[in-house]
Amino acid sequence: MKKLVFMFVVATFLLSMSTNFAVAGDKSNQKLTKEQIAKLRDVFDNYGCSGCHMYMHRDSTSGPAVAVIAAMAKAKPKSWVISWIMDPKKHYNEPDVKALIHQYVQYMPNNGVTKKDAEKLYEYLMAVADGLVKK
Repeated sequence: MKKLVFMFVVATFLLSMSTNFAVAGDKSNQKLTKEQIAKLRDVFDNYGCSGCHMYMHRDSTSGPAVAVIAAMAKAKPKSWVISWIMDPKKHYNEPDVKALIHQYVQYMPNNGVTKKDAEKLYEYLMAVADGLVKK
């Protein structure tokens, strides 16, 4: 039942954010090589993101799967995603973030991500959302 509620929240969120899909047409990530994607994934792993966010469609009890957060990131403006990565607490009262906190009974911590690395994490999420990451 808990997963069903979460999936409903994610689907509702994605539908409500459909006006922000202008970024979805951006194919800049299509030019990334496997090596570049591997380096971006290293940033994801080095900040400990994979401790809570499992790869692709495997949710953990700590946080949504990478594929889920990538889809959510794709629906948001880049500036919001960068802000969320760098200072998640700033967004705790937003409805979609509240739903995730309720689902996982946990807050995303501030991992001290730099602006430069937040940009790389955003790029990695867009590569996942665009289907360029297989695992």
